[in-house]
Amino acid sequence: MMLGRVEDGLEIVRACRDRYDGRVRNPFDEYECGHWHAHAMSSYALLQGLTGARYDAVTRTLHLHPRIAGDFRGFLATASGYGTAGVRRGQPFVEVRAGAIDVRRYDYVPFPPSPAPAD
Repeated sequence: MMLGRVEDGLEIVRACRDRYDGRVRNPFDEYECGHWHAHAMSSYALLQGLTGARYDAVTRTLHLHPRIAGDFRGFLATASGYGTAGVRRGQPFVEVRAGAIDVRRYDYVPFPPSPAPAD
């Protein structure tokens, strides 16, 4: 997804969810990801790949470089808090559910990105 192949990425997610649906195998343990906690980490990477959400605590910047067009909301976890982040009516937002996420600046690049200016 991070390379722009969103449909391919979502197809992989669908195939994994079908295989680990809880009726046949444990839905919380994908052995392809190394058992234990790798399942949650691989799922979190999918969120980052799709939403492009990344928080920089040093500069207090929330980066949103989504691979999908329009409004969206996704889970965001940082060292100091968690909540949701996304785009609403074309504007980036963060809603903290627990802890604190000090956002001073948004780096939002809508999808599809604008073409580079001609020299």
